[in-house]
Amino acid sequence: DNKISVISSEQAKKLYKDRFSLTGHHGKKQSLKESWHSDITFKPIPSNYAALRLIQLPKTGGDTIWASGYEVFERVSEPYQEFLETLTATYAQPSFNKTADESGFKIFSGPRGAPENVGEVFKAIHPVIRTNPVTGWKSVFAVGHHAAKINGLSEPESKHLLEWFVRLIVDNHDLQVPHRWQNPNDLAIWDNRSVYHAATPDYVTEGLGERTGQKAVSLGERPYLDPASTSRRESLAKEGVSA
Repeated sequence: DNKISVISSEQAKKLYKDRFSLTGHHGKKQSLKESWHSDITFKPIPSNYAALRLIQLPKTGGDTIWASGYEVFERVSEPYQEFLETLTATYAQPSFNKTADESGFKIFSGPRGAPENVGEVFKAIHPVIRTNPVTGWKSVFAVGHHAAKINGLSEPESKHLLEWFVRLIVDNHDLQVPHRWQNPNDLAIWDNRSVYHAATPDYVTEGLGERTGQKAVSLGERPYLDPASTSRRESLAKEGVSA
């Protein structure tokens, strides 16, 4: 089924050799912060929900970690929030084209789930701060390896912000939720509009087996920031609920 993505560590090691070229102490990377992302944010109409089922698990490891975009937004001071709300970012993934060229694949250029998602260039412009249309809450959207640059800023300023967003995740474990896959066919579902995730490749260098699964993402709306939307805590406080 061409609407289902195969998640395969064995395949990834062949196609994305640079991601698995581990260096550092005992052959392991000293930072995996670049793993954080939301799915297909480089498309004009990106994903809303994602469902992941793993059918082959390593003996141990391979956990998935999620983090809250709502909470990242709330770790930012109010004046800085207001500044970030004025910005857009370019989201891109040129590595897909590079891998296709090197592996002899052809990129499918027809509509990919939405008429706007066409062509062989994976690039889109979306807000840095996004409103989730279901909750009406704001979250930081420009996070992870699909966020290429913050538009209108100098290169050092853009790099600083993108690295800072990821640092807010890495430095605050209380906004993360780890999941240890227990059984084949376990299923996880999340909202890409306000949640980031990262896989843990701790099993790769230890000979603990491969990690394989299937992933499906649905498409939502073109990302937007509603000026009338609020933070999660602000919304819950109005309802008399403590966040």
